[in-house]
Amino acid sequence: MKPTISLAMIMRDVSKTLDRCLQSFSQCVDEIVIVDTGSVDNSVEIARKYTDNVYHFEWVDDFSAARNYSFDKCTCDFILWCDADDYILPEDIKLVKELDLTDWDMVVMDYIYAQDEYGNDKSVVPRERIIRRSKGLKWEKEIHEYILLQGRVKHTHIRTYHNKQHGTSERNLSILERITEKDPCSRNLYYLGKEYFDMGRHDQAIEKLSKSLEYPDVFWENAYQAHCKIAMCYYHKKDETSFKKHIFESIQIEDRQAEPIYYLGLYYMNKQQWGRAIQWFELCAHLEHPKDLLGAYRPEFNTWLPNLNLCVCYNAIGDIEKAFECNEKVLKYRPKDPRATNNRTILLNSLKNKKEKKDGQGKKLNLGCGGKPIEGFVSVDIYKSPKIEEVFDMGDIPYLDNTIGAIYSEHSLEHVSFERVEEVLKEWNRVLEPGGELILYMPDFELCCQGYLNAPLEHPHFMNTRAWFKYTIYGIQKSQGGEPDEAQFHLSGFSKEEIRIVVERNGFIVDKIENYGGEGQKPSYGTPSMEIRARKKGVKPVEIKPIPTKKPEKIVEKPEPVVDTGIKVGWIGTENWTAAQSRIRVLKVNQWLNNHGVTSFVTGNCTDIITMNYDIAIIGKLFNEEIYNGVKKLKENGKLVYCDLCEDLILWPWVNEIIEQCDKVICCSRVLAEKIKPINPYVVVIEDAYETE
Repeated sequence: MKPTISLAMIMRDVSKTLDRCLQSFSQCVDEIVIVDTGSVDNSVEIARKYTDNVYHFEWVDDFSAARNYSFDKCTCDFILWCDADDYILPEDIKLVKELDLTDWDMVVMDYIYAQDEYGNDKSVVPRERIIRRSKGLKWEKEIHEYILLQGRVKHTHIRTYHNKQHGTSERNLSILERITEKDPCSRNLYYLGKEYFDMGRHDQAIEKLSKSLEYPDVFWENAYQAHCKIAMCYYHKKDETSFKKHIFESIQIEDRQAEPIYYLGLYYMNKQQWGRAIQWFELCAHLEHPKDLLGAYRPEFNTWLPNLNLCVCYNAIGDIEKAFECNEKVLKYRPKDPRATNNRTILLNSLKNKKEKKDGQGKKLNLGCGGKPIEGFVSVDIYKSPKIEEVFDMGDIPYLDNTIGAIYSEHSLEHVSFERVEEVLKEWNRVLEPGGELILYMPDFELCCQGYLNAPLEHPHFMNTRAWFKYTIYGIQKSQGGEPDEAQFHLSGFSKEEIRIVVERNGFIVDKIENYGGEGQKPSYGTPSMEIRARKKGVKPVEIKPIPTKKPEKIVEKPEPVVDTGIKVGWIGTENWTAAQSRIRVLKVNQWLNNHGVTSFVTGNCTDIITMNYDIAIIGKLFNEEIYNGVKKLKENGKLVYCDLCEDLILWPWVNEIIEQCDKVICCSRVLAEKIKPINPYVVVIEDAYETE
C-alpha cells in the first residue's frame, strides 16, 4: 500500500497567499493540518475551505514549538511541511505523487526562496521537506528552525517556491537578540550576525559572525557563509587585507560555490585590474553547481551576473567580440535588462565600427561631450542621448588612422582610469592627422588638492567649502543626464607637469598648458582646471602639383638647367626686406621658387603684379586701406592672392578685411591658424622655424 502524506503548516495573517498555497499543495497530500498562531484577518476562514484540521496555538516567539505542535496533529505516514506563502507547481506536484517513499525516512527538496522578475532563481535552499512521522523527529531552535538530517535521506530536486509578502527583519532581529543573549552558541551568533549584515550594520555583523567562528562545533555551511559575509563587510569598509583574508577562508571551506569567487572578481574590477577580474568572473561563469551539495546557493553568481561584469571588463581591454558574447548570455536570462540592452546597442555599434573603420575626412570630434555641442565638432559620447551624434568609446574610435582633423575633450579624461588614460591618448594619436590638434580641458589635480586643504568646512558659498573640492577630486558621483552614476566618478588626476609627460609620451607635441577657470567660468564648472593644447607629431602632407621638369635618364655629374615653368609669383611688401622674418619667410622661399623654374620677384605694389602679368600675388608685410583696395583690384583681374601672416600682425587695422579676400592664408603657427579659420577657412601652416635649403 502506498504511504500517505500529511501537510503541516503554521500561519498568521496570511490571507493574501494562503489560497494559492493550499490549492497547490492539496493536490499531492492526503491530509492538511493547519496551526494558526493568532490571525486577525480571514486566514482561518480560508483554511477551513480546505480542511477541518485547523488548530490554535498561542504564539511564544518560538517557531519550533509551533511546528512541533502541527506535527503532533498529523496522522499520515509522512509529513510534508510548508509555510503559507509557499506554493508548488503542477510538474513538481506530479513528481511528489510519483515518489516511492517506502525505503526513505526523509526527502530533501529544493526550496526556491526567491526569483527575479524574469523567473530566474535568485536563492535555492535544499531543505528537509518530507519526514517519516514514526521517526518522531522534532524541530529545533526558536528561529531559523530545522530538523537534523538522519536516517535514510533521499536528495531530490523537486521544487517548492516561496512568495515572501511580509518584512521579517525587525521581528527576527528581536528574537535573535533575545535568544543569543540567553544562549550565545555558534548558530545563534551566526544568524544574528547574518541579520545585521542584511541590514547593513557591518561592524555588528563582523563582531557576531567572528564570534560564531570561534566555536569548535560551528556548522560548515555557517562557517563558509560567515567568512563570506565578513569579507563583504570589510569590502564596504575599504579594508582590502581583511576582505581578502576572509574571502579566501570561505573558498577554502567550500570551493564549489561561486559567490566568494564572484566577489573577488568584483574587487579587481572596481580597481580596474581587468585581467584579474576576468580570471575570477570566468571561473564563476564556468563553475557548475554540484547537484549533491546540500547548501544554499544563488544561481545568479554562476550565470548572468558574472557575464554582465565580463562584458564590462572585456570592453575595457578592447575585446569587443568577447564583451558582446558575454552580454548576449546575460540577455538569455534577462531579455529586457536595461543594462544589457544598452550594452548591446553600444557593442553592436562598436563591432560595426571595428569591422568597418571609416575615413574621417578631416572631421573634428568632441569626445565625451555629455550632450554639450561645440560648433564645428561632431558630438560623441558612450551614452546615447538626443544631442549625441555618434556613440562610441573614446578609447575605441571607429575611424581610420590619420583621418581626423582635431579632437576636443572637455572634462572627460578624468573619468578614465590611469591605466586607460595612456590607451585613450594612443587611440587619439592614431586617428589624428599628422599635425592634428588636441584641445584638452581637465581639472588641475594639484590645485584641487590645495583648494581642499585651504578651504573651510562651511562657507556661505558651497564652492568654497571642502565638500565642493571633494567633488572636484572624486567627481560628483551621481547621474547628471540619464547616464549611470558610475560615469560621474573621477578615476584619474594629473598636475600640469604630469599631464605634459603623459601626453608627450603618447606621440604629441605640447604647445601649451595653462591654468584657467574658477568659480563661474566655463568649461571649468568652478573647478581649478587646465587647458592643454597639443598636436600630433608630423606635418600634414600638402598636395602640390608637380612642376614639369625633364627627368634625367641617367645620373650626370652636372645637373641639367632649370626649366622655366611659366609661373610668376610677386611679393608685395615694403622696402625693408632684410628683417629676420622676411629672410626666412620670403627670401628663402623666393630663392627656392627661382631654383625650381618659378619666376619670383619682390615688388612694392599691386599694380606691378597686373602690368607685369604675374599669376600669384603674396602679401604680408603691410596691411592698410591701400593694400585692401589693391587686393580687390587683383581679384578683379583674375589673380590668385595669398596672405603670409604672423602673430604680430593680426591686430593691425584692415587685417581681417584683407585676409577675408585672399584665396589662401599662410600662418606661422597652428594657434594662429585656428584664430584665422573663422574669417577664412583656407589656411595652411608653415612655421617660422622652417627654412628651405
